[in-house]
Amino acid sequence: MALTRILFASDFHGSNACFRKFVSAGLTYQANVMIVGGDVTGKGIIPIIHHGKGVYEGYLFGAKNVCETAEELNKFKEQISNVGFYPLVLEPDEARELEADHSKMDEVFGKLMNERVIEWLELAEKYLKPKGIKMFFMPGNDDSYVIDEVIGQSEYVINPDERICWIDDYHEVAGLGSNNMTPWKCPRDMAEEELDTRIENLAARLEKPENAIFAFHCPPYDSLLDTAPDLDKDLRIKTAGGQVLMKPVGSTAVRNAIKKWQPLLSLHGHIHEAAGHTRIGKTLAINPGSEYAEGIMKAALVNLDRDKVKGHMIISG
Repeated sequence: MALTRILFASDFHGSNACFRKFVSAGLTYQANVMIVGGDVTGKGIIPIIHHGKGVYEGYLFGAKNVCETAEELNKFKEQISNVGFYPLVLEPDEARELEADHSKMDEVFGKLMNERVIEWLELAEKYLKPKGIKMFFMPGNDDSYVIDEVIGQSEYVINPDERICWIDDYHEVAGLGSNNMTPWKCPRDMAEEELDTRIENLAARLEKPENAIFAFHCPPYDSLLDTAPDLDKDLRIKTAGGQVLMKPVGSTAVRNAIKKWQPLLSLHGHIHEAAGHTRIGKTLAINPGSEYAEGIMKAALVNLDRDKVKGHMIISG
């Protein structure tokens, strides 16, 4: 068989720049299959307030931006979108009304998340489908359930979350966007016991586990793909002697499943600063990491032969 080339990335967190670079990389590296491993939506709205006479004002990372022309306004909106936030132009009274109504704010936030997901799915279909590239697009623990329906409406992109999908004649993908509990209690966080049950139900449906690919948002516990800063009870980063204290935060259920089922490849995200690869038994596990806030796309490029990983590398740009 010809090699199957996979391009995997995770944790775009709404960054337009990262997703566009991911699509471009798929074309450049001639991927056969592209997988987005979760946490696709942004973390917040950036209001841009109209102060009259065509003057708009907003803040990004604490810096004040004043836009006096349509070109400046569009450039600021693009800048906001590229680092993962959602720009929202408002009149002052609209801003005050939205600030005071949390349910209305949630509704607007969900609408903006859906709009960007739809924009990305249409972009992928426009450029990847004509090349015969398969696209899998999965939510992660940080993603609201509001986006599942719009992903499901795509006639091109496949959501592999808790599904088994064949990517070619020899390799199945088992997807899971959920995560073990985090301090932030994200929408798809759950206890290890629940995660274990879901993974077991999923893996038991694999026809050829030894040739399978796990696309699990959460990395395996204590694998160096899950090393993150330790936090105190107020979610502040712990330090000692001027150094940040780090600890493993991945999932024991994911680690146990890899050890039990020994898939050919296991792809992960979630912990942005723990990019790298490791071996757990026969399984190659990779976390490409994420630098979405800088607009830097990071991805894992993997060549698969019938029953082995022929080569892999982490790319960024």
